[in-house]
Amino acid sequence: MAVALYVMLCLIWGSTWLVIKVGLVGVPPFLAAGLRFLMATLLVGLVLAIRRKRIQLTRADKICVLSLGLLVFWIDYAAVYWAETRISSGLTAILFSTMPLMTSLLSAYWTRSETLSGRKIAGILVGVLGTALLFWPQDRLGLQHALGMLAALGASLCAAINLVTMKKYGRNGDPFVLNFLGMGLGAACLLAMSAALESWPAVVWSRSNVLAIVYLCIFGSVIAFSAYYYLIKKMDATLVSLSTLVIPIVALVLGRAFLDETVTPMAVMGIATILAGVTVAILPAGSGRISSGSVVHAAGGRTRPDAAGITAK
Repeated sequence: MAVALYVMLCLIWGSTWLVIKVGLVGVPPFLAAGLRFLMATLLVGLVLAIRRKRIQLTRADKICVLSLGLLVFWIDYAAVYWAETRISSGLTAILFSTMPLMTSLLSAYWTRSETLSGRKIAGILVGVLGTALLFWPQDRLGLQHALGMLAALGASLCAAINLVTMKKYGRNGDPFVLNFLGMGLGAACLLAMSAALESWPAVVWSRSNVLAIVYLCIFGSVIAFSAYYYLIKKMDATLVSLSTLVIPIVALVLGRAFLDETVTPMAVMGIATILAGVTVAILPAGSGRISSGSVVHAAGGRTRPDAAGITAK
């Protein structure tokens, strides 16, 4: 079950880059993300209404809702989108790939829910190296680039903090309730930010725009995040976060298949390095096989690549 959900998650979040790149041309990023989560909130709310689910929040649930709404659905997404206006999508991908390392450190020294083994750290670092090989930026960095890099690292840190928070407090929470309230809070913050910073009258809506947001709402948000937080309950937070390294591979393959993007020998080397790093990180010490409880996301899904790399969640 966990393996199937993980594969599905990587495929969905790996495909969102294609939908965003092809379908959301001309739609401001904060507005697009806000509408995506607003529609997802309404859809999850409909599911809860059909289930006649009464929303009763424990203290742990409230912590999870605030973590989801503020750290992930607002700050994380807003920071990544903003960063990509300052730095290349490839550099954004490299910086965001530090999330598994941050998650591992937070799990070991903050929540003390996982053991920080040398094998795990080595695998994560190898995976980050593979992401760097896959999307190494060519642009020279200035002050604006430095600010963009800080924003991308901040987004990665927010995602990591949320992941270990959900692991600690979300074990007994209903994923639909948590997503309903978290997405609603995040959508409100994103739309408020969009209203202040973006021009809504300038947006020209098309059939492609609407279908893209519907896909991102149903598959990229409701289904993917429900599966994501189910996986958090079943495995170590660090292993779940490793999908951040796997999703770029899916995105690259889809880019080659549907947009005829070039896959260079360096990219192939990067893919091999990422897979090697993930394998090292999830293999138990002294074992040659992956245990049933150590199957890896991510993710993540975080981002969409263009010719330079990964650009938007």
